[in-house]
Amino acid sequence: MSRRQAAILIAGLVVMAGFGIALFGGAIPGLKPDYGGPNILILDGERYYFTTVFLSVGFLANSSQPESFPFENVTFSLWTTQWNSFQGGLVHGNGTEANGTVYPFVLGSSSHPLVNTTLYVSPDREFAVYWPGGPLAGFWVRVMVLV
Repeated sequence: MSRRQAAILIAGLVVMAGFGIALFGGAIPGLKPDYGGPNILILDGERYYFTTVFLSVGFLANSSQPESFPFENVTFSLWTTQWNSFQGGLVHGNGTEANGTVYPFVLGSSSHPLVNTTLYVSPDREFAVYWPGGPLAGFWVRVMVLV
């Protein structure tokens, strides 16, 4: 690499670093990320706070014990079954609202019991749960609560 090429490379890196600092430092209005604010998404025209929770599934275990995940006035209890199935496992759960109402759900794909859903929205639309299902879906579940 010649001196000229090295100088151009260093100048390019300095310009890119300066742009990155300006972008994430707030010098460009409206582009600074808000790491402290809640995540919001729109689902069927309604605004929901959301977060991702990770399930504890033991190595070669076919099921897991219920785990509790409180989020925005709803407590989610989540567990897995049929995790070693070729169709992929199932994520079972209950959403307990602040008023004590409990709604059960099952997410995934299975022929026994017959399940084929990736999104559950509670009847009162207070919360929703998403899991993509299938054998490569992963150990994460997205929980959502009405804003």
